[in-house]
Amino acid sequence: MRIAIVSLSYSPTNGPELTAVQLGEALQAKKIDVTLFAPANWTTLIKKHIPTVSQDLWSMPDFPEQTPIERRNFILSNLIKVLAYQDDFDLVHIGYQTYAYAIASNLRIPSVVVLNGQDTQRNVSQIKKTGAIVVALNEKDQKIAGADTFIYPGIPTETISPSFALGEGLIAVGRLTPQKDIPTAIQIAKKAQKKLTIVGRIGLSKEAQQYFQEEIAPHIDGKSVIHLEHATYPELMRLMASSQALLFPIASPETFGRVSAEALACGTPVIGTRVDPLPETLADSKVSFLSNNIDELADAARHTERFDRRACRDYAEKNFDSSTMTDRYLDLYKKILEQPSGK
Repeated sequence: MRIAIVSLSYSPTNGPELTAVQLGEALQAKKIDVTLFAPANWTTLIKKHIPTVSQDLWSMPDFPEQTPIERRNFILSNLIKVLAYQDDFDLVHIGYQTYAYAIASNLRIPSVVVLNGQDTQRNVSQIKKTGAIVVALNEKDQKIAGADTFIYPGIPTETISPSFALGEGLIAVGRLTPQKDIPTAIQIAKKAQKKLTIVGRIGLSKEAQQYFQEEIAPHIDGKSVIHLEHATYPELMRLMASSQALLFPIASPETFGRVSAEALACGTPVIGTRVDPLPETLADSKVSFLSNNIDELADAARHTERFDRRACRDYAEKNFDSSTMTDRYLDLYKKILEQPSGK
């Protein structure tokens, strides 16, 4: 079985890109012939890496000045590279739905398209007309968008060292956008009278800079509220493992909430809002607490001893390990390739 994985090209630490790379590495560990199509500056364990563009978008010095057309051209250049190599593969795994129709409709071989973001039935229907199999990242999104199936993103739990000690302080992780609602995380931490470490990238747009300066920066004092804009993946896992809880008060739905699974793998419970998909993915009160009431969230943050950190790790291994994700994708690939029609 020869699989091509086409990743997005914003950053190797961005959720969809990280999932694509880790899926490829897990497939390779299972002796699958896998090739990653991704920016040239990425470092990966995948032996076959075909460069698509010289560097990922967030590494480009002129990223803030790029026009929408410039940026779209970089994105498309990254995505369409696989078309020139398609005869070398049995199936193409496309890690994002935007422009997936343009790619899949020009493939002569089967493809899988991942909905790394909520979408409409109309958009998904267009993709499916190419013969592509569409995969959502949670069950509710599958039903809403009309995807063929859903597969939770996996995380390599064997590379993450958990801590079962209570930890120190709270942590919030994610892009500093209104959707992640870091200001609410700050309020929760203050009400709980606990230190908060924020790990998140400040957007480069004028709107993102203004949001940070007005809503988040005034609270950062380097003591009770700390901000780290960048952390390597191992550094982030160590920070989460040493924290009492992850605050994840998202303001609007997202496709999965990868950082919540990573926190559980670290042995760290999750305190967040009852916003999709969290009620689906965090269904055990021993590992998480969900509410839209800030006082209830602050109370949970104040009493993190209520959670079972070993149960957090067990929950992550059972539900979100890379091996589970990889096995489900392998089963899907085999089912597709066994169909006599091919594409």
